[in-house]
Amino acid sequence: MLFRKPDSTETMPSAAETVDHSDRYVVTSILLEILYAGILFLKGADLALTYVYALIPMLLITAVFGTYLYNRDADMKLFGAITKLTASGIALQILADAVYHPQTTFSLLKYGISFVFLFFFLVFYRLLKKLLNHPFMIWMSLAASAAVYIVLAIWGIDPNGYGTHAWVRIAGYTVQLTDLTKIAAVLFYASLFSSRHEHTDSGILKISSLFFFINMAGSIWIKELGSFFVLYFMHLSILLIFMDHNKTKRIYIISIVAASVLAVAMAFVLYKWMLPGYNAGTLNSLQLMIWPYVKKIYTRFSITANINMDPYGAGYQLLQAKKALWMSGLFGNTVHFNALPVAESDMAFVAFVSNFGFLLGFYVFLQFLRIFLSGSELSRSLLKYERQDSIVVYGITVILFLQAMFVILGSCNVIPFAGLPIPFLSRGNTFQSIVFAFSGLLLQLSMHKNPIVEEGGDVHDEPAE
Repeated sequence: MLFRKPDSTETMPSAAETVDHSDRYVVTSILLEILYAGILFLKGADLALTYVYALIPMLLITAVFGTYLYNRDADMKLFGAITKLTASGIALQILADAVYHPQTTFSLLKYGISFVFLFFFLVFYRLLKKLLNHPFMIWMSLAASAAVYIVLAIWGIDPNGYGTHAWVRIAGYTVQLTDLTKIAAVLFYASLFSSRHEHTDSGILKISSLFFFINMAGSIWIKELGSFFVLYFMHLSILLIFMDHNKTKRIYIISIVAASVLAVAMAFVLYKWMLPGYNAGTLNSLQLMIWPYVKKIYTRFSITANINMDPYGAGYQLLQAKKALWMSGLFGNTVHFNALPVAESDMAFVAFVSNFGFLLGFYVFLQFLRIFLSGSELSRSLLKYERQDSIVVYGITVILFLQAMFVILGSCNVIPFAGLPIPFLSRGNTFQSIVFAFSGLLLQLSMHKNPIVEEGGDVHDEPAE
C-alpha cells in the first residue's frame, strides 16, 4: 500500500495519538507538477509536450523517492519544498526557451547528470564524514578553496562578458568553479567544529579568518563577489551560533561588520575622488588596479537607489525586471513581455513571476522559507547528538536560502544585484548539480535526526525500518 509505514506491532492507534499526514507533501508535489503541465498547455501545445517528457520521470521519482523517505520518517515538508521548487524550475526553463531564446537550451539529460552527481555525493559524504574528524581536513578544505581561485586566475574565462572569470572550459563545456568553494566551506566549518578535536576560541577565530580572507582575496582577484557574499554571511552566522558566547566573539563579529560598512563607504569616497582622474586618463598604476572594484561597488549600490541613473547600461537588467514585474499580475502577464536579459539564470525569479504570476511566485518564496525552517530545525536536532552533521546541515541551509534571497531581493531591486543563479530555478549544470547534492544530503540526514543512545553512552543513528 502506498505511503504505508511498516509496523511490526500492528496495533491500532488510540484516539489520543496524532495521525501522520506527512504523506500529503508527496501528493501536493505531484499535483503541482501536473498543474504546471496544464499551465504550459495553455501557453502552447509544444511547451506542454516538452514538459510531459520531463513530467513522467518527475512523477515517478516524486512518488517512489517520497514513499521511501516517508517510510523512514524523513522531513516530508522539506521533501515537498525541494520537489515543488524543482518542478517550478523545470517548467520555467522549458518556457524560457520559447519566450526569451537563451544561448543554451533546456536539457533533461542535464537533470539526469545532476541526479547521478547527487548519488555519488551522498556516497562520498559517508566516506568523507569519518575524515572530517581529523584536523588535516581543515587544511585540505582551505587548500581546495585556494586552489579554485588560483586555477580561475590562470585559466578562468568570462563567457558572459561581465568581467568575471569564474568559469573554466573543459571539453567544450563551461564549469563554474566558484560553486565548488561552497562545498569546501561546508566541509571546512564541519571539520573545524568537529566534536572529536577541540580548538580554543582564539584558534577557531584565527583559522576561520584565514579561510574567510582566502575566499575574499580570491573573489576580488577573479572579480566575482556574488558567491563571496553567501560565504560572508555563512561565516558570521556559524561563528555566532556554534561558538561559545563570549566577549571575544562579539568583538570579532562587530569588527567584521563595521569593516564591511567602512569598505563600502570608502568605495564611494574613492569613486568620487578618482572619477575626474579616470576621465582625464591620469590615474597611476595603483589607482588603475583598484578602479574596477571601486566602480563596481559604487555602481551596484547606486543603481539600486536609482535604476534610471544608467538605464541602458548597468541598470538595464533591473529596469527590464521592473517592467516585467509591473506586467505580471496574479497569474502572469498577457502582453508577452520578452525583453528580460538572462531570464534563464540571473533573472530566473522575475521570469517565473512574469510568466506564472505573483501567486505562484509567492508560493515559490514560501518553499525557500520552508527549506530554511526545516534545515534550521534539523540542525538544532542533530546538534544534541552529532555536532558535525549539525554544522553541515546548517551550512547547506544557509547557502540555499541566502543565495535564493539574494537573487529574489536583488532582481526585485530591494538590495544590490549580485548576479547569482537562484537554486532550483536557474539554468546551469554545475550549480544545479550542487543544489541537488545539497538537497539530497539534507533529506538523508533528516532520516537520522533521532539517534539511539545505547548503553555505555555511545550514540548511533536509529536504524531504518
